[in-house]
Amino acid sequence: MAARLNDKITAALVALGICLLVYISLMSSLLVILIIVALLVVLLTYCEKTGLIDTVFQLMGKNTTLTSVIFGLFIISLPFLVKGNNDLLHIMIIAGIMGIVALGLNFQIGGIGQINFAPAVFYGVGAYTTAYLSVRLGVSPWLGTIAGVCLATLTGVIIGLPALKARGYYLALVTIALQTIFTLMIINIPAVGGPNGIPGIPYYQIFGYSLHSRVEVFGLTLPYQVNYLYLVYIVFALAIVAASRLFKSRYGIAWNAVDQDPVVAATQGINLTSIQLLSFCLGAAFAGMAGALYAHYTGFISNENFDFSQSLILICMVILGGSDNVPGVITGALLLTMIDQKLADYANYRLLMYGLVLIIILLVRSKGLLPKRIRIYGERDTGMSNGDAKLAAGAGGKR
Repeated sequence: MAARLNDKITAALVALGICLLVYISLMSSLLVILIIVALLVVLLTYCEKTGLIDTVFQLMGKNTTLTSVIFGLFIISLPFLVKGNNDLLHIMIIAGIMGIVALGLNFQIGGIGQINFAPAVFYGVGAYTTAYLSVRLGVSPWLGTIAGVCLATLTGVIIGLPALKARGYYLALVTIALQTIFTLMIINIPAVGGPNGIPGIPYYQIFGYSLHSRVEVFGLTLPYQVNYLYLVYIVFALAIVAASRLFKSRYGIAWNAVDQDPVVAATQGINLTSIQLLSFCLGAAFAGMAGALYAHYTGFISNENFDFSQSLILICMVILGGSDNVPGVITGALLLTMIDQKLADYANYRLLMYGLVLIIILLVRSKGLLPKRIRIYGERDTGMSNGDAKLAAGAGGKR
């Protein structure tokens, strides 16, 4: 009993430490954030060598409910901690949206080991679909969001079927071409605003209450970003739960089996086409949802929000944080979004500085800040039945 209580206290302290680290990074300048990242790299490297990081992962996994409550309370209290600062709330909202896309992209990069250079395509399809329906046709933003997710998923099927016939560098080239085609299409199609984009996108409403309204709490007036902060992180939390369960399911293990050796995976009865297409479609659905949230939050979208540079940033989030690892992807999304937003003051050197940060971190932590952990198959660890665990073990083997 005492050991279990100590585990809960330790897990709570780790969760509080993570919240404090996010808060300090959010409130700090670019230089301080870079110093924090450097210290984080040193700390993670030490924990990796001593094996402490595995202990922390196990503690967090055993106390998921407790840590989730702490993270939830942190998000709820964040508007009060930053005193309603619009810019800081905006950074956290964008971080949540990028995190949703990165979790979906991780199904391909971390799951089946295929680099998709076009995540911004599905992100843009979700945004443009709901924007077009709500602005041009007067459809409810909520229905437009559902349509955006559906069309993004359908786009994943249409693109995924021919694209996944290629592997490695060839798939990367195909997705780069698709990204270029998409960007040129939205620039040259007047129906979606062309180079001028789509302005005047309506905001979400809940029972007549517009999420673009200011919030009155305990006599304090908070900006409308508070509404979107809570909405985005509710969706983000659901995406984390879904991604975690998929990672532990037979589908996640089958993805890893395909990544390790497609031929062996096929001999174990895994349908390579369907299992790879599933990762593509799920990633597209996540991106489509994020795109719809972005469109109705900002009220304006253009081709610059969904170009090739955006795809590269999303890929960097997955790789830098740690692919095939949900906590790693979340870490990468939060850190890189903060760094990217803080670099706005250095517009002329933004991409140069961004690239240097990535190169330095990847040289020190080549597998990401939080590399993927070794799988341990079994009912206790994966949440599967004994039969499913045996099937998964035969399909994927230990990693």
